[in-house]
Amino acid sequence: MPTISVIIPCYNHAHYLPDAINSVLAQTYTDWEAIIVDDGSTDNTREVAARFTDTRIRYIYQENRGLSGARNTAIRAAEGEYLTFLDADDLLTPTFFETCLAVLCADTDLAGVYTRNHFVDETRNILPRVGGQALAGTAFRKHILEGGFFPVHAVLVRRATIVEAGMFDEQLTSLEDWDLWLRISARYSLQGIAEPLVFYRVYAGSMSTDAARMHANRIAVLTKHFGPLEGDSDEWSEEKRHAYGFAFRSGANGYIQQGQVEEGWQLLAHGIALWPDLLQRLDTFYELTCGDQPKGYRGEAESLDIESNGTEILQLMAHLFSTADVPVQALKNVAYGNAYLALAMLSDQAGQWSQARRYMARTLRANPCLLRQLGVARRLLKLCAGKRLIGWIRKLKPAQESEI
Repeated sequence: MPTISVIIPCYNHAHYLPDAINSVLAQTYTDWEAIIVDDGSTDNTREVAARFTDTRIRYIYQENRGLSGARNTAIRAAEGEYLTFLDADDLLTPTFFETCLAVLCADTDLAGVYTRNHFVDETRNILPRVGGQALAGTAFRKHILEGGFFPVHAVLVRRATIVEAGMFDEQLTSLEDWDLWLRISARYSLQGIAEPLVFYRVYAGSMSTDAARMHANRIAVLTKHFGPLEGDSDEWSEEKRHAYGFAFRSGANGYIQQGQVEEGWQLLAHGIALWPDLLQRLDTFYELTCGDQPKGYRGEAESLDIESNGTEILQLMAHLFSTADVPVQALKNVAYGNAYLALAMLSDQAGQWSQARRYMARTLRANPCLLRQLGVARRLLKLCAGKRLIGWIRKLKPAQESEI
């Protein structure tokens, strides 16, 4: 009986499938099986799968049932104690099994672990930015309410937990993994690993690049868990308002990444009305400042027109607050402080120090309380010290270390 079962659904992705399988064959931990489920492909998926003769690899064909149906077929056939779900267009790093299994075996209370991810393009070129975040298991429920923040193949999870949770919902056409983690998080925790141990392929035309479809599916998932967007939101549970607020923020970011700024800000305004605490989150404004940068590049400050993006954001914020209700108006200074801080951070990262100092001054005028945060104080000190002093310190430090 293998310890790990790798679930590989494939629908007309024969051209990517060898990369996925080879990434499994390259694992440093070798007690695994891989189950390829050909979900009614009309390309040469069967022939490509047949090229791999390792006895640990199995092939199953079924009439098309969708991604969830293909995964569920493989789960029923799996013999491993642990499962990972590797879509045919994605890849694992060689130490994924070994690293994840060590964490799971050390803590039997965990349902699973997840890692951060590299982004790669269609030809496997690694993109500059790393995705995801690593959180303690106790923080998992709160953050998964805010949306899926890791790809499905970044997870190694106990098979018993997946079966107990009811496996994947075959009625959902997208975000079925987020739905599953929401169900699991009601009883169990997943632990984050800071190291990026998987490759997530991004390319034009993929499901995740369709903002309207992704937003509609977010709402479908939350309707299933918390009920529809009906009635007085003040009477909703805190979790429902929290989850829906962030769903609208995610939808806003998706539309803005597609260049549909007006539609994006309409969704953001809706989300803020449901969950005003979005305005207290620096990452809300960091994402807005990144504008239409695609996955794998988001946060690459040197390629952003930060000043232009900032001007647009501040204009749209002025409009938002001109029509906002009292709970949102109460957070106006906090919001502007976070917006200016995001602009200062990205300007600093881009080496635009004069601009960063201007934004930092506006940050502290809008919300002086931010100076109490150590990271903000340090950045202010750096910006005030100037390039010459920082450069001198950097040159001096190696010399000092060599004398010790």
